[in-house]
Amino acid sequence: MKPQSDLSHKGRAVEEWVDLHFFRPIGIRIARGLLPSGVSADQVTLWSLLIGLVAGHLFAYQDRWTNFIGFLLFIVSDIFDSADGQLARLRGTSTRFGRALDGINDNLRFVNLYFHLIYRLIHAGWWWPGAFLLVCAAGLAHTFQSAAIDFVRNAFLRIGVGDGGELDLPEDLDAGPRGTLLERFGARVYRDYVLRQAQLFPRSVKLIRLLRRTSVTESFRAEYRARQEVVLPLCAWLGQNIRFLLVGVAAVAARISVFLWVEAVWMSLLLVVLLWIHEWNATALGDMLASERDAYARVT
Repeated sequence: MKPQSDLSHKGRAVEEWVDLHFFRPIGIRIARGLLPSGVSADQVTLWSLLIGLVAGHLFAYQDRWTNFIGFLLFIVSDIFDSADGQLARLRGTSTRFGRALDGINDNLRFVNLYFHLIYRLIHAGWWWPGAFLLVCAAGLAHTFQSAAIDFVRNAFLRIGVGDGGELDLPEDLDAGPRGTLLERFGARVYRDYVLRQAQLFPRSVKLIRLLRRTSVTESFRAEYRARQEVVLPLCAWLGQNIRFLLVGVAAVAARISVFLWVEAVWMSLLLVVLLWIHEWNATALGDMLASERDAYARVT
């Protein structure tokens, strides 16, 4: 079992500086305070969601102080979003449903934000179809960006580090309807999420399937780390922290459309670069794995 200090985060190799030095330390204190209580990790997720919904609503108003309060509430929401996973890890109760609920929380907070930004743009004089299309483009880009960085980080933990990582492939998930209505809904959302990741990273998924059928040598892990450590910094520029910062600055500066354009265009271009590098590395690593297996076959 991991020591509690290691349970406060998903893995130092994939965590952002602000997570390791702000969100995780505060979150673990909340998680330890709730540990002896009857509060579940899923309930903490719902706290995060409710605070995030209020925060998103405050961005509908063209008032700097109201937007600033909304930004602060998003930070509080993210602290609880960190604490829920930490509480689950401390109790050893992490589940796919919990991960699905956490993903639903993230999606609903931003869907709520985007709907309020449509209202804000129209109220500011935008032509409503233009406002709708811009927000939808930003929201769709956000969906793929979040799925991509989550896959990259969990794949790094699973393959490069060999410890941790919440990495699932489509074949790992049960397609049958089970559990309560909420559990079935969460499973469906999570399955769609995993399928989206597999579509974004077909060569990486192929590599992972190959690795599951063979033992992974330390030399291969070292090569994987060397190649993918170039990709990890790109994830920070597509992650939730930068997104919250951008929307906060853009709103306070009364330029909320700048946030939407950056997310829809520039962050999407960065995503293309990340996908290209990651998939290129997967191809090279797959060739390396095939060479290792051929060499082993010749020796035996």
